[in-house]
Amino acid sequence: MFTDYLKKKYLRYLNIKKTVEELDRLNEKLLKEREIRQEFFANASHELKTPITSIRGYAELLESDMIKDEATRRDMICRIKKEADHMNMLIGDILEVSKLESNDIRPEVMKVDINVMIEDIIATFKPRAEEVGVSLYDYSKDGTFVYADYSHMDEILSNLVSNAIRYNRKNGKVWIYAANEGGFMELRVRDTGIGIPKGECGRIFERFYRVDKGRSRVTGGTGLGLSIVKHILSYYNGTIEVNSKPGSGSEFTVRIPEQYKP
Repeated sequence: MFTDYLKKKYLRYLNIKKTVEELDRLNEKLLKEREIRQEFFANASHELKTPITSIRGYAELLESDMIKDEATRRDMICRIKKEADHMNMLIGDILEVSKLESNDIRPEVMKVDINVMIEDIIATFKPRAEEVGVSLYDYSKDGTFVYADYSHMDEILSNLVSNAIRYNRKNGKVWIYAANEGGFMELRVRDTGIGIPKGECGRIFERFYRVDKGRSRVTGGTGLGLSIVKHILSYYNGTIEVNSKPGSGSEFTVRIPEQYKP
């Protein structure tokens, strides 16, 4: 009888210990998430201050009527519009990251024709690429597809192609390849750009992290594109790898299961 009593007490102790350990883990997770959220909003606020400060400065100069030269006034107005566009894009990316991190995703899964998507994206980015002297090439296999939300796949490809153009060089090239292989849709985007130092390849998927901060400011990067890509891929159990060398360009390889399995 006494032995049974001790056994029950011991089992109760083990259950309480397990519950306490689980609560400790949950509390640690919540604290970590809060820390990440606070860091995210601090970085977001910092990133938004730059265009806001610039817009306010130009607006005050125009309001003061100190600028008499019409060409200078037009240039300031163009800069205000450019900063406003950048701020709008940044806000959009911040909202997208917040939505992805909160798992507020309701995908409309369909069979996405990747070949058609690549054609559309090349047509969209061609003017920008030509403006900076970059050529776009598609050597994908016909019939490439994946079952996913069209907007998510478009977000992935648009971010990778946009970066390949942004961090390229004059007379540079961007190659896009897609194919279905072994139950996966594989997508590669390779460029002849500035490349990424080996020690920074793992950090480029962090929010607001930029390899070349000066270039991103000039070309309008928000520093959130690759973070969005990685979040979307994790939702589809996909992966992304980067192979890069400073001065020799970069290649990003995405692999997503052909069939969506939540």
